[in-house]
Amino acid sequence: MEVSVSFSDIWSFIKRNWWKLLIVIVVVAGVGAGMSLRVLSPTYSSDSTVVISCKVAENADKEYRLQYTSILASRINSGLALANATQMKQSVADQLGIPVSEIIDIKATQNQNAPSIKITTSTNDADVCAKVSDTACSLLANQMKQMFPTPELTVTLVDPGKDAAAVLPEMAAVKGAVLGGAFAVIVCFIFAVLKVLLDKHVRNSAFVAEAFKLPLLGTAGSGKHTAEEYRRIRSAALLQAGDGRSLLVVPVSKNSRELELVSGLARSLAGSKKKVLLLDTNMEAPALAAKISVQPKASLYAVLSGSASLQDAATAADTEGLDFLGCTAAPESETAADLLGSAAFEKLLADAKETYDYVLLSAPAEEASSDADSVAAACDAVVLVARYGVTPMAQFRSSLRRIQTSGGKVIGFVTTDAD
Repeated sequence: MEVSVSFSDIWSFIKRNWWKLLIVIVVVAGVGAGMSLRVLSPTYSSDSTVVISCKVAENADKEYRLQYTSILASRINSGLALANATQMKQSVADQLGIPVSEIIDIKATQNQNAPSIKITTSTNDADVCAKVSDTACSLLANQMKQMFPTPELTVTLVDPGKDAAAVLPEMAAVKGAVLGGAFAVIVCFIFAVLKVLLDKHVRNSAFVAEAFKLPLLGTAGSGKHTAEEYRRIRSAALLQAGDGRSLLVVPVSKNSRELELVSGLARSLAGSKKKVLLLDTNMEAPALAAKISVQPKASLYAVLSGSASLQDAATAADTEGLDFLGCTAAPESETAADLLGSAAFEKLLADAKETYDYVLLSAPAEEASSDADSVAAACDAVVLVARYGVTPMAQFRSSLRRIQTSGGKVIGFVTTDAD
């Protein structure tokens, strides 16, 4: 499998599918907003700090005074254990008269080596956040005093908790939407990269040209084709064709937008002061006449069977210097491939080149019909048409091989629907 990915391919995929990707981003952003409101409730934290000291009697001996530091350290360690106990959450909730579920966490730590304990609490309610940490400190002080009556402990609240600013639901929703949208953008970009990387269709025209050693004559956008696009393709095709004056435009697969291309090229050639015959060879499903809004006088079959001359059958189109010869379905007794590969068809092309500067032919999709192979052998040059993101690389390779095997001279290819 050929693999070639460039940022332009990824960007082109994003531009073509922008509305689908936008829907995904909007939906995920909405889910993020909803989750922030219902599931990911905002949490609030508050810190309260108490300082612990032990009273030392004035008549305490020297040895006791030396043990003061170790006694105080032991009391602080006990205080940390009490504050971090699971029962503390329930005790605080009972003291404040709130559900214990509103208290997310209570955690106590020593402030470095100082004789102080900092209690940090997390809650779902901004209004009670500071009260929870202060109440935890108050309960801790009472528990420590009861547990260690001597020497007498002094537990002082030196840094009470501060009220937290409540997060508005609207702000939570906005944050959730932004995070969800950002996540969706990343996922969509990764999807685009993988989609292009694993795709086996014609996307990178430069890579196709390199892989098959075939000139890229130009690209036609998906919107309204401009005259400048056709001029570029016309110039490249004539350069590659050399002295060739009969050019066959063959789509590799169906729905390749080849009718827009061949009619645009015909008008561009005629606009350069050349006399051009546009010939539809699709006997199974002729559609070119309707595309250029022309009612043919006679069909290609009438000319091949000798019931009409080329001059009588050719119909003037809407551009000066451009004539059109349409076709109808072949009779049941004859196949289109036989008619298009006959000596009468070769004579028709020879006669046309005596009257016209260029003969531009349109054929059915090569992968669906052998008619294109028959016509290719009789023409001076063949231009393959691949549609961006639709024509499989394998079909392109097979069509190129079959046309070359039949004797057709492929001078290059055009990618349609390429922005």
